[in-house]
Amino acid sequence: MTGNEALRNDSIVIKQYITHTQYAEINRLEAICHAHDGTNLKLETDYRLHRPKSAVPGITELNEFLYYADGELVSYLGIASFGGGNAAELNGMTHPDYRRKGIFTRLCGLAVEECRRRSFDKILLLSDGKSESGQGFIRSVSGTYDFSEYRMRLREHSTEERSELVALRKASNEDISSLERLDVAIFGGNGEVDVLPEEEEKRNRVTYLVERDGMDVGRIKITYADSTAFISGFGIVPDQRGQGLGKAALKEALLLIRERNIPEAELDVECKNANALHLYTACGFQEMSVMNYYQAPKI
Repeated sequence: MTGNEALRNDSIVIKQYITHTQYAEINRLEAICHAHDGTNLKLETDYRLHRPKSAVPGITELNEFLYYADGELVSYLGIASFGGGNAAELNGMTHPDYRRKGIFTRLCGLAVEECRRRSFDKILLLSDGKSESGQGFIRSVSGTYDFSEYRMRLREHSTEERSELVALRKASNEDISSLERLDVAIFGGNGEVDVLPEEEEKRNRVTYLVERDGMDVGRIKITYADSTAFISGFGIVPDQRGQGLGKAALKEALLLIRERNIPEAELDVECKNANALHLYTACGFQEMSVMNYYQAPKI
């Protein structure tokens, strides 16, 4: 250890929720890492900032792990749990100047310990397939490959008219029971809606119900931004698949994006999901990057 390192004032902050200040710090660190590495992260900072606060008094779970050196955020790791099943996703980053010092390994160890305390069935570490530092960390902790996910992008919108098969209806708070039913049927989730639709809409995240003959047969979420819209939470109930409803619903979503004059659309899809990949490529989406998921060992 050099003299400068010996004098450095380091601290670890562990929290249930991030503040607006920490949100800005995390985004600033992400920009530094992206400029250095040219790779993508899946930090979900907007969701983390606005996620609903627990009604239970005190801290019930720890999700945010931040490492500061002399008051500057130099490493971050977050725990998230999305979709069906009981899996925790761990994703984070370290400032290029502070790598290979064991900092991220320390944060990861704390996060894995928290995940085991909460009895997750699976703990997944995320890394961009092109990230040398991320892949190096995975190797150093003997992570076991689980699956990969494509980030896909659409640059040119079609000029097709409205579909006659399905319609998209903006979900309201009165649609909670339908959204819960669809979550279980499509994704195998627990049927719990984390954020009310009307609260999400305030942050430009709109959930739509896919309707066919007056029935809710699917759902899709669009996060609107100035230059890009992100599609997520998209699916059709199993007994309505194979009839072209998914393609019709996606094209309806793309028409909504085009109407807002947003030039690009993005989404994530598991690489081994051949049906979804065929659907997205048929609608003009192209692979942009690959996110690899690894099962965490005992760190």
